[in-house]
Amino acid sequence: MQFLYKIHQKAKPALLLMVVVAIILGSSFLEKRLMKDINTSVSSIYNDRLIPAAELFHINDLMYNKRLILEKYLVQPSLANKKAAQKELASYTNQINSLIKKFETTYLVDEESKTFQNFKEKLNRYNALEIQLLVNAAQTGIPQFAENEIAGIFTQIHKELVMLSDIQVKVGEELVQDSEATTGSARILSNLQIAIVLIITLMVQQALIMDSNPLIPKNLKNFRLN
Repeated sequence: MQFLYKIHQKAKPALLLMVVVAIILGSSFLEKRLMKDINTSVSSIYNDRLIPAAELFHINDLMYNKRLILEKYLVQPSLANKKAAQKELASYTNQINSLIKKFETTYLVDEESKTFQNFKEKLNRYNALEIQLLVNAAQTGIPQFAENEIAGIFTQIHKELVMLSDIQVKVGEELVQDSEATTGSARILSNLQIAIVLIITLMVQQALIMDSNPLIPKNLKNFRLN
């Protein structure tokens, strides 16, 4: 019985140490997952929000340049002015198309995807009217309805770009909040891990002290046995 008692007493510290190791391994695994989530959020903020926001601003700037070139040409439509305007407009259009392709490779939420699709449809209509005005202005004049339509579509395109920028800000703020929440969870987990390890360490220390200095002296045990 005394032999079993000693085994039982010595098994307590070993069991507690195993619990400590299990807690450390488990918390380490959870911390790695949390850090991965944080890295994903930070990467998404940069790649899917910050860069696309800059691209939207650039697209809006290019659209204004296209509009100014077209208006300048329509004031004095001629063959010479037409060729120069076509060259400049083609350059801006290619830049916009390149930015659109880059934007399409980023992650888009549902609202963002719908708004972006509306923007592309309006942009296609604008480009078609732009070509039509370039071709017909010097020959048949400028139809008032066509000029009014392209002006209206330009305004709509600007609104779509503003909406996309607002969505970028909103989703970016949500990602920041998620990152802060994940960071807070990681901090709580780390503090909890430290507290549990300290408690179990004290328990192990107490168990070892009790094992080396039992409350009932050996001579008293022998006295009772006799």
